[in-house]
Amino acid sequence: MGAARLYDTPEQFAEMMGRQLSESMQVRIEQNEQEPLLMDIYLDPAEPDSHVQVSLHETFQTYMNSGDMNTAIDCLNNLVRTSTSIRSNPEIMKLDASYIYPAIRDDRYVLEAGRDADLVSTPFLPGLREIYLEIKNGCSKMIGESLLQHNPRFTEEKVKRLAYRNLKLAGWHPASLNLKSPTRPSCTIDVYCDPPHPIDCQFSCPDLASRQLPAHYVIAYTNRLYTLVLRSTEPMKTVEQAQRLVKRSKFEEIVKRGYGCLPHPVSRNMYLMSDGKYTLLSQ
Repeated sequence: MGAARLYDTPEQFAEMMGRQLSESMQVRIEQNEQEPLLMDIYLDPAEPDSHVQVSLHETFQTYMNSGDMNTAIDCLNNLVRTSTSIRSNPEIMKLDASYIYPAIRDDRYVLEAGRDADLVSTPFLPGLREIYLEIKNGCSKMIGESLLQHNPRFTEEKVKRLAYRNLKLAGWHPASLNLKSPTRPSCTIDVYCDPPHPIDCQFSCPDLASRQLPAHYVIAYTNRLYTLVLRSTEPMKTVEQAQRLVKRSKFEEIVKRGYGCLPHPVSRNMYLMSDGKYTLLSQ
């Protein structure tokens, strides 16, 4: 039985989160009337521009799926920790070229998160975009126009180039689990978990993936921590073959559960890799 939810609407959830943040951080919080799950945190009341905008959409979605307040608590703790780092570290706006990586997010998230920040992003697959993060000392910064203005040596193209350079230098990150499908013995589900840097983009990087993956497989970017790959000894070259196997192996069900129940969901889409290109499988 799922946990009972205390906050059933975006407005109730956003009000609770804003109240908790305001009390714990002694900052001013403003909610967007049209988008209640977009929240502006003003770190210095004397400086109107010293604010960050936070999207609560993914946190609220995970909470609605599970009723688990731990997701909201984790989000609050991360916001407090990040905001404290910004306040105490005047160098926080500087970018370090050695810690920039690409990462995958869904289209809506990039649109919402980038409304004020104007994020650097690139189309990736249908429903997904590639963003760029600096991940250092336990803090992740999404790179957008404001950060580039504080770092005139960095351009959008340089950020993208550095991100893939660092990804390649880190090397291939192998699957943490290889699970045989109990309903289709020919199929194996590989579970890739994030190391200290995102690994989403290693699968589409020929320098990393060419010797590690079969010619035909299905991939799902379910959430920020896990990427799932389905491979099979049966033919999986066509969309029809792939759709049959994702159903019979229960891969489709695992993807939906991972997207719906785990924190920080990204997408429930599944993509077939065949003939060197990805194709979206119909839902």
